[in-house]
Amino acid sequence: MRFPNTLFARTSLTISGALLVFILFTGFVVLNYMLLPVARQSAGDLAALMVLSARTWTELPASARKDFQKELRSTHDLILQATPPEAPLKALLLHSPYMLFLEEALSARLGQTLHIHQSDDTPDLYWAILPIAGKTLYLGINHDHIGAEPPRAVVSILLGASLFILLTTLLVVRRITRPLETLSRGVQRLGQGTHSLPLPEEGPRELADLARKFNQLSSEIERLLENRTTLLGGISHDLRTPLARLRIAAELLRGREDDDLLDSMQQDMEEMDTLITRTLELARMMQQDRLQDKQTDLAVLVAEIGAARIEAGRQLHIEAASPCRAVINELVLRRILNNLLDNAFHYAGEKPVDLHLHCSGSKAQICILDQGAGIPDDQLGRVLQPFYRLDPSRNRGTGGSGLGLAIVQQLAQLQGWKITLNNRKTGGLSACVEIPRDQPGQQQS
Repeated sequence: MRFPNTLFARTSLTISGALLVFILFTGFVVLNYMLLPVARQSAGDLAALMVLSARTWTELPASARKDFQKELRSTHDLILQATPPEAPLKALLLHSPYMLFLEEALSARLGQTLHIHQSDDTPDLYWAILPIAGKTLYLGINHDHIGAEPPRAVVSILLGASLFILLTTLLVVRRITRPLETLSRGVQRLGQGTHSLPLPEEGPRELADLARKFNQLSSEIERLLENRTTLLGGISHDLRTPLARLRIAAELLRGREDDDLLDSMQQDMEEMDTLITRTLELARMMQQDRLQDKQTDLAVLVAEIGAARIEAGRQLHIEAASPCRAVINELVLRRILNNLLDNAFHYAGEKPVDLHLHCSGSKAQICILDQGAGIPDDQLGRVLQPFYRLDPSRNRGTGGSGLGLAIVQQLAQLQGWKITLNNRKTGGLSACVEIPRDQPGQQQS
């Protein structure tokens, strides 16, 4: 599983790593310079008390030993007896640092290796077997006698403090990154030409100022786009009137003037009319609202578009497995596919064209494959620019207006789709439309 490449995730990982290093370093320092020396000193004091108590017991008369044992138990919580406990004893398998220090201290004071033992019946009671003055004494230590465990307490405090610092820091980072995520989505919608609601101008002053400036920029860009669309539509519409007059004048002059000249004028006017039609079409499409998006089976849509071409006498091979659903603007996709099909049939001549739909969990790809001359590799990206024409294979003389693919590119960008052009190894061009299917609200099939 790949770690999310986001600001919040990276900051969280950095802070967590820094805290882990801090915990390990602090734990090492506290353990070696505080806890272990204190535990060693405490174990040494307890060993001295145990040896002194055992020696005192051996020096007392037999009549006073029982009272001494009672006093030792009530005062120091130590059990001293000359007979072994009823339950069998066994050496400790797992030693805490304190017990290791206690064994070392007892061994040093008595000049021989000693071990701490434990019985199954009383696991909280530890026994030391002490050879004193020719006698073997059994001295029991209750686990509570050791008192609090400093390592566990320090580790608990350290982990608790680190967890609190981590959660607090992540909360602060989240409050900072959330407005940035909102800003990122706003920039994405703005780049796609989609109208977006103003960002909330809240949070820290710097982020609030950034959101405010973005809202101003977004409003200005949307106003410029609206003016551009209005200007395109207005100019194109106004050109229709003088163009109609030119046509009428040309028809009136037919028979009086050179017919070849009039035919050339008529051809120029037809080309102007095509340019105007496509410009108006682009202006209308740019005003399409994303609210017109709806759940659509792309396989059905592709089949309908292909069937219309086949009925018109075109050679078209269709591959589209159903269902393949996505939330799209159906009118825009129809226009894109029809433009690409027009382009493919124009340059494929009488050769067949393939229309394929590939559907996966996250995206759908519709490809149109022709068998034409293709496009030079260094110009594949440039043909998507407005009024760019290829020479000589796709120049103006062969009918290219320089707007067909540009309209396709503009419409796809407005919808958040991707247009890719590639030359086929077998010859011809592959034009594909990539449509995301994993956006919120889209149904996977």
